[in-house]
Amino acid sequence: MKWLNEQGALLREFLTGRLRRTLGLCALGMLLTVLLGVGVGLLAPEQAAQTMSSFMEQIEQSGVVTSEGEMSVFALLMNNWRAMLISAAYGFIPFLFLPVVSLVSNGVLLGMLAALFVSQGASLLAFLAGILPHGIFEIPALVFSIACGIHLCRNMCWLVTSRPDRTPLPAVLEDLLRVLVMVVAPLTVAAAFVECYVTPVIMGLFL
Repeated sequence: MKWLNEQGALLREFLTGRLRRTLGLCALGMLLTVLLGVGVGLLAPEQAAQTMSSFMEQIEQSGVVTSEGEMSVFALLMNNWRAMLISAAYGFIPFLFLPVVSLVSNGVLLGMLAALFVSQGASLLAFLAGILPHGIFEIPALVFSIACGIHLCRNMCWLVTSRPDRTPLPAVLEDLLRVLVMVVAPLTVAAAFVECYVTPVIMGLFL
């Protein structure tokens, strides 16, 4: 218990200190890219529909949806974990800040989906019913993982350029591991169960 308390204290210190600004910028970036996706979806609905169709094909090929048309909690959880870890691991590549690509692509897809719902005459409440129940867990988890990737990339840049006041890489990795294990992992578990068992029920009320 003492060890967990210590880890929790270190996590809070990191989130409210060195990662705070990056988290805020990532959250703002997610909001702006969602709005961008809405604009793209409303102005170019055909292209948006093609993009969403390709995305849904990727989802089907990932094994998240079973042959009976139901979602697999385990497959969804593994898919989400993989996406979160990749978003963070992109940070190992210095200077390119590849986690931003993950931020933009996910935000734009979410915005285009909202625009397609509206353009096809569906209720915006139906869209929110299909997104919010699990999105309140999954979207923050994605923002946290992307912020970790950006923080890692910045430190990798400092490592390559031999910045004298940089944080040692092992310490950086320890901080990021705490976020991934103690924040991102629980959020993705909750998101997977809610998406499989709660979201379909709530969406059914609007169909």
